[in-house]
Amino acid sequence: MEDLVSSAGEFLAGAKVAMAYWFLAIFGSIFFAITGLMTMLGFGGLDDVELDADGAMPDHLDSGALDFKLFSIRSILAFLTVFGWGGVLWGKYGIWGFLFAFAAGFVTQVITALLFWMVMKLQCSGTVHNKDYVGSKATVYIGIPGGRKESGKIKVSFQGATRELRAVADETLETGCAVVIAEQIDDQLFLVKKIDETTQK
Repeated sequence: MEDLVSSAGEFLAGAKVAMAYWFLAIFGSIFFAITGLMTMLGFGGLDDVELDADGAMPDHLDSGALDFKLFSIRSILAFLTVFGWGGVLWGKYGIWGFLFAFAAGFVTQVITALLFWMVMKLQCSGTVHNKDYVGSKATVYIGIPGGRKESGKIKVSFQGATRELRAVADETLETGCAVVIAEQIDDQLFLVKKIDETTQK
């Protein structure tokens, strides 16, 4: 057992693992900086991308979808970045260096996820409510089948921010179609109608 631990320690302190640490540190730093810059410029960065089983993105800030999630893209990038730099600093200590680097990365991941969750909760506590979207104009983002049987998605600009909402319609609406939000059906679903000349007047 001691020989196995010793061999693992020597491997983790070796040059190949050191190169992996450097790669993770540089890769994580670059992409973490990119998503931070995108966020500051108002593009949302990678924060909106959550690792849900269905790969779906949160509809909007008021949907209740922004529960605490440890495994978001940003938190994973934070882990890789700190784990990589931790390995660069402590990798020479073998197993202990690996464990210290992993622990530092995990703590950073938790802190990042917690901070992002708190920021989103603060945004959610504003004055915007789902019912406020009713009457707003929007654009179909994912086609909506008719008959209100299946939902699609729309994009609506509201108070300077663009949000995605789930929507149904009486008639089939293709992607890119201009619509107006006519009714809130439930907390996360809206009824939309195609904008025509009568509606615009």
